[in-house]
Amino acid sequence: MLNYLVVFILVFLLNTGIANAHHGCEGITGVGVAGPIITIPAYTLPKGLKFINLLTDYTNFDTFSNKKLIELDKRHEHVHDTANLFTPSVGVGYGLTDNLTIGLRLPYVFRFGIKDVHDADVGKAGNSIGIGDITLFGQYRFLKNEKRNLHAALLAGLKIPSGVKRTRARDGDLFEADEQPGSGSWDPLIGIAISKKLGNISLDANGLYKFATRGSQGSDLGDIVNYNLAISYRLIRDGDFYEKSKSHNLNKKLSFDLILEANGLWSQKPNTIYGFVDENHGGTLVYLSPGFRFTYNKKWIWSLSTGLPVVHDLNGRQRAPNIRLVTGITRAF
Repeated sequence: MLNYLVVFILVFLLNTGIANAHHGCEGITGVGVAGPIITIPAYTLPKGLKFINLLTDYTNFDTFSNKKLIELDKRHEHVHDTANLFTPSVGVGYGLTDNLTIGLRLPYVFRFGIKDVHDADVGKAGNSIGIGDITLFGQYRFLKNEKRNLHAALLAGLKIPSGVKRTRARDGDLFEADEQPGSGSWDPLIGIAISKKLGNISLDANGLYKFATRGSQGSDLGDIVNYNLAISYRLIRDGDFYEKSKSHNLNKKLSFDLILEANGLWSQKPNTIYGFVDENHGGTLVYLSPGFRFTYNKKWIWSLSTGLPVVHDLNGRQRAPNIRLVTGITRAF
């Protein structure tokens, strides 16, 4: 059972929360087999095993020029920009049974370089910074076919309105709901994950749907669908490098995985309590994300994923992300 820990832990902490396509995404992960970083695998933690994880998620966005923002404002288009989104977070998880794992994740959101337009004048509104919403998550494995190395699990969660909802711009105005660290809404999540192991290769796929409800400022930020596919290869198993090099006893406890993922998300257009639908938010975004992971002694895990947008079919007037970087360190107990 411990063999699946690395695969589960890293994905758990990357995917238990989801944001919209315009502002990037957040989120569950698993030791001994190769596995993904962002895609949620079907493996669960062994009973009684727990972990803590520190994660950083950074997205850099292309931005509009001031001239373009003014031009769009003259056409009465509601457009605003965010230059960078940086979200460090802490997560914990616990195996209630061999087939049921629970956990939570608490992010701290840094939204840098927000720009908007008022009366044909571009204003640098500043940065929106604060504690984000906690996401509670559960994963129940309903299929465990060891003969075929096939696993499947149900995913469920709840994002609770625990984050900051009253951050203000430099001019004292309240940032809009979609720019706040917390949404103020109770958002349930449900999904499914499937995993298949083929020797040193692991195949994983998952889908996760978030139902958005009305939150701060009377806004509904829109439902989100997250879908992922990953192939992972265990390049170095515990002891392989040691056997070849005879260099150091520590190498007996090291493993190294190469990972390639397609990480997609679709998000709905948000609307306010007054019925205004923001035509310049939401849409479809797909990242191609190569990455790697080191594991030491099946207890310490470090991973890095680099997401490059290959599909960006976004609604209205939006600028696509340039790059997304996700890195984390995990300790299992």
